[in-house]
Amino acid sequence: MARRTGAKGQQRIEEILDAAEEILVEVGYGGLSMRGVADRLGLRLSHVQYYFDGPDALLEAIFDRSLTRSIEVFETRPKREGIEAMVAFVLEDQLSASNCRMFFELWALAARDDKANAVLARYYARYQSYVESIVASEYPQAKPAQLKRCAVILMSLLEGLSLFRGVEGRIAVSRRELDKDIVKAVRAIVEQS
Repeated sequence: MARRTGAKGQQRIEEILDAAEEILVEVGYGGLSMRGVADRLGLRLSHVQYYFDGPDALLEAIFDRSLTRSIEVFETRPKREGIEAMVAFVLEDQLSASNCRMFFELWALAARDDKANAVLARYYARYQSYVESIVASEYPQAKPAQLKRCAVILMSLLEGLSLFRGVEGRIAVSRRELDKDIVKAVRAIVEQS
């Protein structure tokens, strides 16, 4: 994880993470190196190493920041609360090819790398907790085990959709109609759980 710093240091961390994310999206994890990040920013390698221990720490920070930003953006949107608003937000976010590529890279890496798998597990634990809280706000009578199952099913559906939505030309149906059907399916899943 990144070293704790003041405002100037936090700005440098954001710059490093931006550069690392760009490299991850452009060339994949195999091309992500501390030196590559330093070169992209015109910094000495020691500057990047001051804030991050290595590529694994960068990877974790990229995905932690991604989820934190998504939650912050979702929560500061005009007051459309609840499950349907969350689904609409996720579907909209999936239209970003770079976001989808970033996750495709992490999923592939996590299949063969324990550290990447741990990063993914922490990311999805936070994501699951957030989805559970949204479902619980609409269904306060739901038991914790029901909320957990429902959250995992919803996450699986939404994450699986990114395989088709994040890359142009993979689906031959109207996105608008598909989005409506997804909202209906999510509502049915929540009500059945």
